[in-house]
Amino acid sequence: MAKRIQITDWETVSDELRRFGETGDVTAGDDRILIDFGSARVEVTRNGRVSTGMPLHDFEQDGAVDLVVDHDTGALTIDVDDVTYTFRRPGG
Repeated sequence: MAKRIQITDWETVSDELRRFGETGDVTAGDDRILIDFGSARVEVTRNGRVSTGMPLHDFEQDGAVDLVVDHDTGALTIDVDDVTYTFRRPGG
């Protein structure tokens, strides 16, 4: 089941992203979380900057975003205004 989180709820964001990244290498600080899956990465900062990278494309968004984490399908969706982007965890 997917869980929607506002970036302002940093404690929940941190907990959910650590869980989302458990198959990768998670580096977390007070204001940033970086998940490195080897062939792909996700970085989220407390002030709302989200960046992802994988072969063939990158994505960046700044501002107050909502994150939708679906651990069952391995999907992290960034949702803000007129932008919806879904990052799929390598290996599901």
